[in-house]
Amino acid sequence: MNPMLTGGRPAFPTVYLQARQRAADLLNAGERDAAIPMLRDLLKQQPRDILVLRMLGNALSQNTVHAAKGTEPENIRLLRFAHQLNPDDPETLCDLASAARTYGQTRQAHQAVDKALQLDPSHGRAVMIKCKLLEASNRIDEACELVEKARQSADSPELRIVHATLCLNRKDYKAGIDVLTPMIDQVEIIKPRREEMFYLLGQLYDRLGEYDTAFKHFTTANTMQGKRPPANFDAHINLWNDDVIRRMPTAAADGSRSIMVVGMPRSGTTLTEMILAAHPKIGGIGESPLVNQLAHRNPPAKIDQRVIDAYAKEYLGMLDEMVPDKSCVRVVDKMPENYIHLGLITHMLPGCKVIHCKRDARDVCLSIYFQAFGPWVQYARDLETIAQQYLGYVRMMERWRDILDITIHDSVYEDLTADPEPHIRALLDHVAMPFDPACLEPHKTKKSVHTASIAQVRNPIYKSSRQRWKNYEKHIGPMLDLLKDV
Repeated sequence: MNPMLTGGRPAFPTVYLQARQRAADLLNAGERDAAIPMLRDLLKQQPRDILVLRMLGNALSQNTVHAAKGTEPENIRLLRFAHQLNPDDPETLCDLASAARTYGQTRQAHQAVDKALQLDPSHGRAVMIKCKLLEASNRIDEACELVEKARQSADSPELRIVHATLCLNRKDYKAGIDVLTPMIDQVEIIKPRREEMFYLLGQLYDRLGEYDTAFKHFTTANTMQGKRPPANFDAHINLWNDDVIRRMPTAAADGSRSIMVVGMPRSGTTLTEMILAAHPKIGGIGESPLVNQLAHRNPPAKIDQRVIDAYAKEYLGMLDEMVPDKSCVRVVDKMPENYIHLGLITHMLPGCKVIHCKRDARDVCLSIYFQAFGPWVQYARDLETIAQQYLGYVRMMERWRDILDITIHDSVYEDLTADPEPHIRALLDHVAMPFDPACLEPHKTKKSVHTASIAQVRNPIYKSSRQRWKNYEKHIGPMLDLLKDV
């Protein structure tokens, strides 16, 4: 049973409750797009159903739908209404905090989660969210103090996960294992939390050099969800065929403020953004889903001058909202999968700078397998599927280079980490910005971090992740076979 569906509830018709459970099951299975219309229909029937308000708000939060300037995003509006209906529920406040954090609304996120902690100082999810907010501002000691205090009076999977994560970040790996191990076999813990535990154990054992044990835990985590296929690159190429690209108009806009950092996940996009955003005149917004949302609004053959101009206005407006400081003349969007949408980007944002992050394919694919992406990165659960996705990505990038009139700068992770300065200078040259020594020490930035890779960006540039695949070579033969020609 989904935790949202437990506890007291008003009396709803049985048919309604069954439909609500089906929607919850779809969300648990990662079928967000199928669940959202069902939840909208349920909300029409029962506009004050707190559980549906929360489920729909959280589903939309994962899509991070951009709202027009001066309007409240739909997901936050729904979650705020749920909070009004049940103001003493810390879970709803946690929903609000998570949604605000996704939008970069750090102050609002702190306010919501602080209210949740006032209601329940040991609330596991609230402690987890608060620690993530503190980590993003490099307030690690405060995060440690918070979780240690909470664990004195309560115990929960969430508290153990956040405690073990802090142990990982502090390089106290054995302590992190000791925190998680007593709970790992408790099957009554909900699946998402057990997955997080197995991923964390994999990371902790990996740091200790116990690679067989690490791989066992990563495999357990990945097999808890069903295997999904890679993206259909043939269908995408057919949609964005040569004729469509030649006919597509270019927006009457200046896209030169935009820097797109693209590539496969785990290819160095976070490091690249942090290097650039350490520059006093460059901002960063993390991974914005807006390009992907725009790409799915209309078939490419239907994008005319009016549509492409509207897309440009919306995207550039989002940059202005996220980074209102006009002294930041460049803004980095590091959504890796935007490589799929370079055809749209080049027409929507003329003058946009594109940086393509590259890394050893074997390290990229293995690192994806080791990362708890959640259900929205559908191909990440199986090594061979990840390799197939990688081959499709290579094919897409080759196609864009052949057909698009744009300069794409390749930033190779191994070169960047081995000898940072010349490659950082090349990055800045590509985006037409002067060199600044702050870019050599991105871990010292005072800016908040909009990424899941917080531990990485709070450390100096390092090269210990190179050739990591060799530690697991005996476990990944089929993946290596697929990648042998890359």
